[in-house]
Amino acid sequence: MTAISEAYRFGPFRLDAMGYRLLRDEAPIPLSPKALDLLLLFVSRPGALVSKDDILQALWADVSVTDNALTQVVSDLRQAIGDNATSPRYIQTVARRGYRFVAPVDVIAPRETRRQLGTLDLPAATTTASRIGVRETSSLEAYRVFTEARLKLEALDPALVPSAMVDFNRAIALDPRFTLAYVGRAHARFWRYEASRVRNRPDTAELRAAISDIRRAIELDPDLAEAHSSLAFFLTAANQPVEAAAAGRRAVALEPGNWRHLFRLGVAAWGDERLECFERVVEHYPEFPYAYFGLAMVHIARGDLAAAEQTLRHGLTFEPDQPERLDRFPGRGLHWLLGLTRLALGDPNEAHLEFDRELASRGGHFYAAEYEMDAYDGHGYAFLQQGDHGQAAVMFKRALEIFPDHARSSIALAAAHRRDGRTPDSSAALEHARQAIDELRANERTTEASVASALALVVADRSVEAVAVLDQLLSSAPPGFAGWTIPIEPLFSPLKSEPEFTAVMARLAARAR
Repeated sequence: MTAISEAYRFGPFRLDAMGYRLLRDEAPIPLSPKALDLLLLFVSRPGALVSKDDILQALWADVSVTDNALTQVVSDLRQAIGDNATSPRYIQTVARRGYRFVAPVDVIAPRETRRQLGTLDLPAATTTASRIGVRETSSLEAYRVFTEARLKLEALDPALVPSAMVDFNRAIALDPRFTLAYVGRAHARFWRYEASRVRNRPDTAELRAAISDIRRAIELDPDLAEAHSSLAFFLTAANQPVEAAAAGRRAVALEPGNWRHLFRLGVAAWGDERLECFERVVEHYPEFPYAYFGLAMVHIARGDLAAAEQTLRHGLTFEPDQPERLDRFPGRGLHWLLGLTRLALGDPNEAHLEFDRELASRGGHFYAAEYEMDAYDGHGYAFLQQGDHGQAAVMFKRALEIFPDHARSSIALAAAHRRDGRTPDSSAALEHARQAIDELRANERTTEASVASALALVVADRSVEAVAVLDQLLSSAPPGFAGWTIPIEPLFSPLKSEPEFTAVMARLAARAR
């Protein structure tokens, strides 16, 4: 591709090439990587004809694609910037030859770019020295406690987070400009939030504090990739996917080969961009289990359960032979997700085996209790599929012993009681689930509440309303993974013959492209 400058301005837009993002009035505009690459190509050649061959070579080098792929990317780009093919302000079609970017383009000089991105307007050598100064610290004691705290977080053990928080606070007190200490404290706060996320009322104050700390780190060092990728991670949890993806892309642009930044961008992104990020992660770090989980999520949303199963099984080949061995990143959740996938493919016996393997892998890890609950629910769903409603109820009750107010477990218990002819018990379980759903909505957990509501409606034989709830969710949710479990939710099985549900599945798959 043609060499590009750091940033360009056209109309109300600023294209930040270094940060790999498009902004309008400083607000990020969501664009796919291919659309961003195409826009960079156009603005680097304003007024010039850019042939189809040039575009195909720049965007799909060594990959054979049809003209339809190019046409779709151009259409997506035009839609994002409010352009019209019949009366173009920006992108003019030159019939049978290519395209021309017809709007005036200003190239932003590097010094101006640094000012707009919040860096000091200093010579490059001075800026670099300043950046090193705030990333590191001259205080040996601050560095020592920071290093010990970071090692505690790497264990992903909730019991170690309070001690890590004390250490990060001490490092910041010793050196208030120690940027990496703010990043560390942000992660400690984020993991406190993650430990609470399965509850209907998670500790969102900790999530807000984490975001505040990481923004402070970016103020101190605007070019710290670790801070931008962390912000992507946290904003995803805060349901701000557009800004999250922009932050992740900035981190990857700053440090393209860092697998952590690729992973966090993958978490923030969806569809093809997520697949590309996680595939690059496993090239760097094939033993990293969460990349396989994230890849499988996209395949499931697309309805490709065979690809999801293959991905999960590949990820599980790196599982340690000795269950007692402590891995740096234990693969919690992969057996559970594989079990649900096998159940959706009509194999309850294999599903039981996977849920048992999930239970056998539990330990002192952030997600251990959550996936223990999910594994018991999975056993319950498998028993429902096998017609053993009584044993299913036993499993759902075990799940509720771990998290008593979990809406989906209560709904599943209601389904088991209903199929066993225990109508009053079923009604009581549904009422408990409705209270949990109300709590989810009150705490702005809209996606979880919507999926749970649809499940409850199916159990209550109100399938038409259930499909309408799912359709509304996918119509209104921001870009991202909302509803990705719909194809493998066992209680949605009765809907699969309904044309309206087929349309919902198609919409979900389209969102994951």
